[in-house]
Amino acid sequence: MQQGIYVVANNNVYDQLVALLNSVEANYSRDIPICVIPYNNNIDLIEKEIAKRKNVSLFENQAIIEKWERFVTRVQALYYDYPSELGSKKKKAQKVQHSRKYCAFDGEFDKFIFIDCDTLVFRPLNHIFQKLDDYDFIVHDFQRKTSSNKNTIDSFIEVFQDSYGSTDVLSRYFHCSGFWGAKRGAITELDLEVFLQDLASSEIRIFGDKLSEQRLLNYMTLKKLFKPYNLTFDGDSEYCTGVCVTSKHFEEKQHILYDKGKRLTYLHYMGVSNELFGQLCEWQKSKIPFKNALLPITDKLFDRKISSIPYKDVFVHYRFLHEA
Repeated sequence: MQQGIYVVANNNVYDQLVALLNSVEANYSRDIPICVIPYNNNIDLIEKEIAKRKNVSLFENQAIIEKWERFVTRVQALYYDYPSELGSKKKKAQKVQHSRKYCAFDGEFDKFIFIDCDTLVFRPLNHIFQKLDDYDFIVHDFQRKTSSNKNTIDSFIEVFQDSYGSTDVLSRYFHCSGFWGAKRGAITELDLEVFLQDLASSEIRIFGDKLSEQRLLNYMTLKKLFKPYNLTFDGDSEYCTGVCVTSKHFEEKQHILYDKGKRLTYLHYMGVSNELFGQLCEWQKSKIPFKNALLPITDKLFDRKISSIPYKDVFVHYRFLHEA
């Protein structure tokens, strides 16, 4: 049974991809297969990077990409057409390409982990692949709390009351879309048709003012009644740690982050823009003496925020791990 990792990338996230690949190699395995799903055709830098690495490949099945883009396009059409007190102008939907991560369900790996590109991996991921023997969907996040605060769960319960009973129960099934494990074929072509039929029958209303790839993924996993496993539910487990860059209490030891003594599985640089990552890497490449001391001054001078990036030195370490 083949297992591997999927990532979505293009040239705009080249620095993040290199850092992620290097962190996987350094802290997990240099042999684990990694497949890069192209966000669009702007991938010449990505292709050059892939050519350097024996375990990394490009997802080239255009039929699967088109299948998922057709599905998401139809969902978005239902979303904008559905009458809402918000009005269509106040509705927001992400670009269709953001949903290319769903191609992982039809890819080459029997078991897979999808990881957002702006992520660093700090330990082996075997425990996640092993959990897929007993569960349908593996996550490691606290999205249930964020979704509750944003009233997302209150919207979803309108559709999922019969299946999950209450908002408290339903919230335990909510997850982030930046790091998750599943099996090939867990969502089928027939499933997509059922989703579209149910969404057209007014379930589309639950997306409210924003149809994001994360909300749509949650809708699909909830409709499928997947048996999920969230590693953050077991507080005594060595794997139960924070994962988000907004948590400022992590400790760094030899380029690994720890949460109160527990080694992080991964860190998601959520909210750090591609532009800011680019500025950080250009600054690192510069030959300016005393760079660390000068960074806050130049940030203020050029109206930048490079010095505000949490754990930026850890990212820089992995980004330039193999560069002199």
